[in-house]
Amino acid sequence: MTPAEGDTDSERDRSHTSLDVQDGFAVLTLNRPEVRNALTDPEMLWEIVDVFDHPPAPVLVVTGAGSAFSAGGNVKEMAAGAGMFAGTVGEVAENYRSTIQRLTRAVAHTEAVTIAAVNGPAVGAGFDLVLGCDLRLGSPAAWFAHTFVDLGIIPGDGGAWLLPRVVGWQAATEIALTARRVSADEGVALDILLRVVEADQLLEEAARLAGEIASKPRHSVRYTKRLLRHSRSMDLDGFLEFSAALQALSHADPEHDRAVTNYLERWKS
Repeated sequence: MTPAEGDTDSERDRSHTSLDVQDGFAVLTLNRPEVRNALTDPEMLWEIVDVFDHPPAPVLVVTGAGSAFSAGGNVKEMAAGAGMFAGTVGEVAENYRSTIQRLTRAVAHTEAVTIAAVNGPAVGAGFDLVLGCDLRLGSPAAWFAHTFVDLGIIPGDGGAWLLPRVVGWQAATEIALTARRVSADEGVALDILLRVVEADQLLEEAARLAGEIASKPRHSVRYTKRLLRHSRSMDLDGFLEFSAALQALSHADPEHDRAVTNYLERWKS
């Protein structure tokens, strides 16, 4: 999954994803519809992780080509004990650390604001990729399932950490232990989705939301995302200290002065 020394995204053809960079945001499309955009192929993982590690724009929209967002792991490879599922117990553990868990970390730590545009089923690790994004829109065809227990495994990508933080402890336990499907409408009720958008308008709405966020001062968006993420793990005193430091940096940024001037001008009109 690690690119060769000196290899950059611009030098390397994308065969498993496509990337469309627009004004202020980018759209990353998982582009292997023949395997329902399964995530466990090393090249697919490298291409996705590379974009999250080095976002080409301050806002990143993620969607899937074809009828599915992502089927998660490749179950045929799992059955054959191939790919990341090959080897001894210790080797498989290391495979998870160096592949699918790298994706979970990359999504969690990216400085870009992330928007999932869920066009169809998001299953297993595909569901967890959605859960890791900051904002989540879905079409009526979207549905979600934590299918790990049906396969006799656990959410080895970190999904059991992500799911309860989005839907709450009890709902997460029920979804994880039954492996049932969650519809798009139920997904809104559980806060998996912000809202449901008609399929032919999904990317347009994701682009509108991305563009609105991208129009704000970039340092302010970046720092606010950091605060929101850290609010889950810091006590109030530590959080207030962190807020004070980021606020001081914000006041010192030249874009702050321009933003204040523009704000006052809008109030005059």
